[in-house]
Amino acid sequence: MKNALHKFRLAAAAFACVAVALSACVSAHPEPPQQVGSGNPISVPRPPPTLAQAIASAVDLGPADETTTVSLDFGLRSGSPDQSLVQRAVSVLIGSGLRAGWRPPSSLITADGPAPAVSALLRVRIEAYRMPDGTSFYATRDQPLLPEAVAAVAADVSGLDNYRRARGYAVRPGGLTPTDVLSYYNLKPLRDSGLDGAGQTIILPEIDDLPNLKDLDSFASKFGLPPFAPVLTIKRDPSWGTPEKPQGETALDLEIIHAIAPAAKLVVYLSAGDFGHTDRAFDAMVSEHLGTVISESLGSCEPDTPSGVRNVYASIQDRAVALGISHFVASGDNGAFTCGQDQDAAASFPSTLPTVTAVGGTSVFESEQGVYFKEYAWGSPLDQSGSGGGASVFYPEPDYQRNESLAAGHGLRQVPDVAADADPLTGFHIVFGGKEGQVGGTSAATPLWAATAALINQDLTKKGMRQVGFANPALYWIGENSSKLDPKPFHDVTVGNNLGYTAAPGWDFTTGWGSMDAAALDAAWIRYIKGGGG
Repeated sequence: MKNALHKFRLAAAAFACVAVALSACVSAHPEPPQQVGSGNPISVPRPPPTLAQAIASAVDLGPADETTTVSLDFGLRSGSPDQSLVQRAVSVLIGSGLRAGWRPPSSLITADGPAPAVSALLRVRIEAYRMPDGTSFYATRDQPLLPEAVAAVAADVSGLDNYRRARGYAVRPGGLTPTDVLSYYNLKPLRDSGLDGAGQTIILPEIDDLPNLKDLDSFASKFGLPPFAPVLTIKRDPSWGTPEKPQGETALDLEIIHAIAPAAKLVVYLSAGDFGHTDRAFDAMVSEHLGTVISESLGSCEPDTPSGVRNVYASIQDRAVALGISHFVASGDNGAFTCGQDQDAAASFPSTLPTVTAVGGTSVFESEQGVYFKEYAWGSPLDQSGSGGGASVFYPEPDYQRNESLAAGHGLRQVPDVAADADPLTGFHIVFGGKEGQVGGTSAATPLWAATAALINQDLTKKGMRQVGFANPALYWIGENSSKLDPKPFHDVTVGNNLGYTAAPGWDFTTGWGSMDAAALDAAWIRYIKGGGG
């Protein structure tokens, strides 16, 4: 038992993953707490050469031939376009050998076709080039001349080279700021509509201390958020044991939640990290029922978690479900190998409980304009970190997951259910130990989801509807009906892996349904409830 408790403490510390720069907090041995921002800076790729520089260093292969497809976008002039004129322009493009079209209210006419046809249409010379490293591209140095019918409705054309493109960046050094998070996951429309978490309470089980509010106040002040003191309650009890010295996990959770739902009340239950003490604190948390959303960033190797511990925890969680509490749990930071790379693939408890919502992790990339571009499943083989995911070895597949049953699940509970940014290299900006830094881990993705649930709860309450409660039935209904929902409530992550499983369209073992488009998710939740869901 002592060994099991020790492993739980290590796993819990790993889940916190308050990653310093490039380290992903996956050490197999306990290390002294590190201050965020004390590590090496994140390396940022150098900007690529300009087009002119690329052409100067490339080999000119001559005019691009029929095998080169050029994709053009003609930007319509401002104001409501004359649809007959737009259709005339489209006809001209089609007559020139391009596949063209326009669908209102789009501001673009799109056209694709072979390079020679584009060259003739726009009176430019499109050349093919090969870079010294072997990569090739096409481009023109001529100014295009738009046909009269096209120029009547469009002022600009893009796509005349495939060298310059919207480049995916890992999040800039310093991590996602609150503004970034609101933008990336489309939370801003909810905030702009007046949703700020007021009337909601999020409760957090934590095992590392929070001795003062200095870091939290610094974070709030830096990003123009209200102070923490009016909304934060720290609960301790001698029977829950003594928490670890501050390691940054508690600060991380609170700062992420406050950035999304600044008016939500926050109640932290501090305990020691062993099973007995955490179960006591958890029991008190559910019994006192001070909030309707739990954000939990703790976990342990499921196969090595004693059945007694699992059963006690599951029993308490059953009460939480009956009380209508939403419970989000980090799926782990060691990819498909929560128990270690030298062990069989395994998931993390309690994320494997069918009665909680398991949150996996992604790597986020921003566009050149600094907005959401794409996400990969988080998996880093060099440091053996990644989004926790896989099948339980104990819990049968729940009804809500039957349609997503994968062969590798063997009829058992599959995790995660959803995901969000967790890669330390594309992580979140926090303040800890008096320093600013960038952090990651599924323990960062989890409070993001918990805070989003609080905003949805607030909206549902305003509309006289029941709150989220146990989220999975709704999440799986939304995922399964995604094709009927517009805009899509999930960013479906289809690229990357978690060291054991590969991302794929729809639900998968790396990121579940993916990350959220919060405004679309809120609308889908309303539709689910109105349709009799739950």
